Amino acid sequence: MAKRALYSRDEILDATVQAVHERGHSATVADVTAVLKAPSGSIYHRFPSRHSLFVSAWMRCVRQFHSTFAHLVTGDPVDAIVATGLQIPRFCREHPAEARTLTLFRYSVLMADPPADLAAELEGLNDPVADHIAALTRRRYGRVTQRGRELVALACRDTPYGMVRSLIGGPIPEWLDEPIAAASRAIALLDDKAG
Repeated sequence: MAKRALYSRDEILDATVQAVHERGHSATVADVTAVLKAPSGSIYHRFPSRHSLFVSAWMRCVRQFHSTFAHLVTGDPVDAIVATGLQIPRFCREHPAEARTLTLFRYSVLMADPPADLAAELEGLNDPVADHIAALTRRRYGRVTQRGRELVALACRDTPYGMVRSLIGGPIPEWLDEPIAAASRAIALLDDKAG
């Protein structure tokens, strides 16, 4: 009979996210075990490597963030783009440990050499973002062009992230929402035709 695991996958991932929040990119399995108050064998029982553990925690945080903007495609399209952009500082403010964990990896870098046990799960991980941006682009411009998609991504993803990036993991001041909204709106109001 197989020995019952003392710690669930979610408990281990919770500890990993907390370790990253406390130690940043230098977090180790030892830091995770310290948070979990468990031997490293408990972790390696569920995750084959440190890389698999930290990528799994990152993926869970990605999915958690994605779930925050699924409803933001109704109403005025420019307002929906701005609301999507504001989800970034709000998520970082409400979930600082998860936000810091999201800085561990870049999707494109991970996909160049994914952990073997997570390759299939990583495939399409960011499809919800691409779909959301495409839906906002179609609503804003009545079609999806490359320029339109790039403008919407700049308005609701790249610019807000750039404005909070240096603060992630710490306090995100409420006043930052106003310049983020202003920048997002200004970009979203641009025409999708190169001029």
